[in-house]
Amino acid sequence: MTDTRIDGFLDGRLRISQPARGYRAGADAVMLAAACPARPGQAVLELGCGAGVASLCLGWRVPDLAITGLERQQSYADLARRNAAANGIALTVLTGDLTDPPRDLRDASFDHVMMNPPYFLGGTAAPDAGRALARREETPLAQWIDAGLRRLRPGGWLTVIQRADRLDGVMA
Repeated sequence: MTDTRIDGFLDGRLRISQPARGYRAGADAVMLAAACPARPGQAVLELGCGAGVASLCLGWRVPDLAITGLERQQSYADLARRNAAANGIALTVLTGDLTDPPRDLRDASFDHVMMNPPYFLGGTAAPDAGRALARREETPLAQWIDAGLRRLRPGGWLTVIQRADRLDGVMA
């Protein structure tokens, strides 16, 4: 992924490099960060962090967080690392799949886990592979929720952005 462009988030306070074509974060990532009730000193995990937009929006809003992102696409994980550095926000990005998390994540626990799982169950996949993986459900929603719950500390918060017609699956 060499063709990227810089987008402004939070009224331009964050400058995020994203693919010019392919999956691009938008309002959902900003809303996910806004919905996460993290407080300074807490640990946060974002499953499927993409280019890091939600994690970085949260890190901009709440100081002194220990933020970790998990992303299965290496090119997006690399973007998230570069975006964190460019914006001066501490973000540890691990590359791997949530169904078989990297060793560094298996024993870790967090005060908050946030996620924006793919919305679409079927249909025609996007021609860009990165966009198709980010938007079309390959890993069932129940596995996303299970992976998030397994990483939460007792009393922790799971914050999910998902379509309203999938609420029963989130709650189950």
